[in-house]
Amino acid sequence: QVWRYVPGSTPQEGGTIELFVESHDRSLLEHPDNLTISPSGDLILCEDGGGDQFLVGVNPKGELYQLARNALNSSELAGVCFSPNGRIMFVNIQEPGITFAIQGPWV
Repeated sequence: QVWRYVPGSTPQEGGTIELFVESHDRSLLEHPDNLTISPSGDLILCEDGGGDQFLVGVNPKGELYQLARNALNSSELAGVCFSPNGRIMFVNIQEPGITFAIQGPWV
């Protein structure tokens, strides 16, 4: 599950926390963590469930898609982020401690 904060209409009014996305397919999303927002506005999650490790995207409508898979080993992906100009996505493989810089049209 991924939750989102929705601010109140005034600073004095408290906001609410609501469910944004919940996967009904554990092969797509089971234990998401390490999240960031892509330059295009999609939420990018590091999925570290059992088996293969993925980067999973979530568009503003809450639709999930697999963005990338760790093909090197079964270690979890972590720390996904983007360069200030939005052209490079950085992602780490926890063991053995590798950082990848992936150029793409992220905007």
